[in-house]
Amino acid sequence: MAAVSGPTCLHLVAGDGREALEDCLSLCVAGDALLFLDAGVLHLLQALPGLPGGAEAHFLAADLQARGLLEAARRRQLSVLDDAAFCHLLAAHGRCLTWT
Repeated sequence: MAAVSGPTCLHLVAGDGREALEDCLSLCVAGDALLFLDAGVLHLLQALPGLPGGAEAHFLAADLQARGLLEAARRRQLSVLDDAAFCHLLAAHGRCLTWT
């Protein structure tokens, strides 16, 4: 699929299914960001696929904490965001898609 020109996108990965993540990654381009939240934080338990150059991956702290994964994310030195940082990330991107 050809890259889409225009504003960057924040991809909210809210489901733990592999197919949704693969679909998300197929549309993710440089400059986009992924935020794993809700059940999507369970992707932490699997090897995360590579992201397109310049794309970022983040995990929502509250959802990691609720599932007992916060320390595991920190040990792996993953980007962990609180709710305020989530709002800033959302404001930084012109589009937002949710994957379940």
